Amino acid sequence: MGYARDVQPSSDPRGKLVVAHPERKAQRALQRLVGATLCPVEVVADLEALIAAVDDQTIAIVDASLARAHPTLRARPARAWIAVPGEGLAPADNDVITALLAAGWSHVLAHPMPILAEELLATVQKLIRGELFGLEKYMAWGAEVRSYQLEDARDRDAAVTALAKDVVAVGLPDRIGSLVSVIADELIANALYAAPVDDVGVRFRAREARDVSRALVGRDEVTVRWATDARYLAIEVRDRWGSLACESLAAKLASGGKQNLTEGEGGMGLPLAYACSNQFVIDCAPGVMTEVIALLDVRYKPTELGRSGSFHAFVGMRP
Repeated sequence: MGYARDVQPSSDPRGKLVVAHPERKAQRALQRLVGATLCPVEVVADLEALIAAVDDQTIAIVDASLARAHPTLRARPARAWIAVPGEGLAPADNDVITALLAAGWSHVLAHPMPILAEELLATVQKLIRGELFGLEKYMAWGAEVRSYQLEDARDRDAAVTALAKDVVAVGLPDRIGSLVSVIADELIANALYAAPVDDVGVRFRAREARDVSRALVGRDEVTVRWATDARYLAIEVRDRWGSLACESLAAKLASGGKQNLTEGEGGMGLPLAYACSNQFVIDCAPGVMTEVIALLDVRYKPTELGRSGSFHAFVGMRP
């Protein structure tokens, strides 16, 4: 029927992937996984070979122990540096995750297989394609996405209550509903009061009273969306400012919000939301839009997952 004649290979520059891991079994597993992107994959076993293989079009996937031993790797030219758990059979140690976040790594995966496979493939595909925004990239096909458009700053409490109620109504446990309440409340508050900046970068609404009415129009619009596919529950909050300081956010999360950052948001909001999540994703188009996606894995008990969540920060153009 000639279907193959109608399919043309992508002409977009795709670069290459480099997998750096000292163990052969893990090398093969990671190579098979990211090979699904159809990008060239090079496998190396040590630091010297890794440095030689990486250029500014490379996505480097690095064993977390190697990354922790050489945290300044992430400052070397590359499309992205991604740290992954050692053998993929156990979650990364909490102190490893904290150390990598403190060192400013933008992509740190905390969880073992099969979660590792899902997170890594989504992360690499976003980087390759430059298509960053939308919780749909973390959901299975067919998952229904529901949304709430806040019309006034005082709608925050109602939106959080409605979201938590809807989550429990689809059959998820009250524990998940409680986490959703905390996460959504903090993310919406961040979008309402920390995201707005003036012409010189001052967050002029940071000290605004939380009970004051304010119509959310234009750049003040805040959108909340959520979905579940029986693997993950995803909560997405968007603002229209694009002011989040992604370059310093990882270190702030590592410090639990205690680090005094002059360019980032103050307080405990984002660190608290991260602490309640299994995966925390920031998508930012600077000066245009920030999207925060918090994912909860609903398949496993909390004790079966790593103590720390995965973290990803993407910077690109608005779709």
